[in-house]
Amino acid sequence: MREREEMKKTLCLLATAATLTMPQALAVTQKLKIDLNAQHSKGDQTFHLKRMLNGKFGKGIIEGHKLQKVVLQAKSKKGNADANLAIGYSETAPEVIPGTVEQFDSDLSGFHAITLSAPLRAQQEAAPWKVHLKGNIKVDSIKAVTKLEPSYPYSKVDALSFKMVNSFKVDKIIGDTKKINVGKDFKAVQLTAKGSVSITSVKVKFADGQVVFLDELEGKVKGPTSFKFNKELAKEVKFLEISAVSTNLFGSRGELQVSIAEKKGAQTQPTRPTRPTRPTRPARVR
Repeated sequence: MREREEMKKTLCLLATAATLTMPQALAVTQKLKIDLNAQHSKGDQTFHLKRMLNGKFGKGIIEGHKLQKVVLQAKSKKGNADANLAIGYSETAPEVIPGTVEQFDSDLSGFHAITLSAPLRAQQEAAPWKVHLKGNIKVDSIKAVTKLEPSYPYSKVDALSFKMVNSFKVDKIIGDTKKINVGKDFKAVQLTAKGSVSITSVKVKFADGQVVFLDELEGKVKGPTSFKFNKELAKEVKFLEISAVSTNLFGSRGELQVSIAEKKGAQTQPTRPTRPTRPTRPARVR
């Protein structure tokens, strides 16, 4: 009987380990912050988050995105208020909002970061996103973190031709960040490394002002790692901002190479040929 119980525990541990090590679906992340400037709320209040995001950032900014979490900067007067997140009919358990009477009057300090993770139940695209507050609360800001899983194979770039546009050494511990300007025909980015380099962030700013982060490219660079912009992301990119760190504890720093590909048929502006210099005549001897 005891051996059977031990075997059952072992199997449970193995199953848990397998679950934790399973690769998660990678995606594109948005971090959308709404400043509320210490807005005062008493009793019960609901923030209709989708309406607020569409109103500030433009309709369609979260189209196709799923809500991952909401981070409130808030405080309560006596530390007994709470907040929770609802997506459609699914709700999270309330999270306590700390605070004291002494700190409550200030509109500049004393706020706490309250993280409300999205319910585990699958999200319906049309479901409303709501933040429910209960108590005497001041809210300084709401940040929504959303994820989009593109509907196309964004890492498949066999048909594209890449050209290296930047190469730089990456510091250890602190790391480095480089801004890469791209043209209007930009189609895809590819990262390769010499030595041990880990990408900590790839920020993309589109020409219309939208900013996203490419989760797909984060982590240790193992061979060429690529991301193609198509369908939901088929719009002009203004620049990329790439942050990386060398993970070698000993030896020299790693080097990151950034290459880009343009749309098929895009013509690069030819460089103007330099005018040949006229040969000088030898001086006449008199």
